[in-house]
Amino acid sequence: MSQQNEFNDPKKDNLLADFADRVMEGTAVQIASSPDEELVSLEKTVLRLNDAIPPASVDEASVKQMLVRLKARVRREEQAATPSLWKRLFDIQSNLQIGMILAAVAVLVLVFISVPALQPGGSAVSGTAFSGGNILIAGGLITVLVLVYFLSRRK
Repeated sequence: MSQQNEFNDPKKDNLLADFADRVMEGTAVQIASSPDEELVSLEKTVLRLNDAIPPASVDEASVKQMLVRLKARVRREEQAATPSLWKRLFDIQSNLQIGMILAAVAVLVLVFISVPALQPGGSAVSGTAFSGGNILIAGGLITVLVLVYFLSRRK
């Protein structure tokens, strides 16, 4: 029973405790040279633990820097979340009214371009702007577009 256990060496314990105290105070940043390999590996473990555990409080400069980074990230995400005016305006799938307006304008342009071709050739009065038939055709096309719009709306 008087045999001394190799794991119960008070000298090593005191050296390791002193080293750990110096690391906690911030005065020891490297391993003290020691001939004992076990003590060196324990000192390395103490240094790794000290590096892994963050300090109890964060200094004021770090707090300000984190706040600036947070605000910059919030601004970037807000800008990425709001699409530009042109994307919102010409997004036909989500904005059906704009799609219908564009389709109506395209049909009206097509009608006005093709109106001269619908008139009978060799007419004596070629200088008239619109005749009654042309207005009926344009009105009929607009009526068809409005009906298509109301029938294709989401309900």
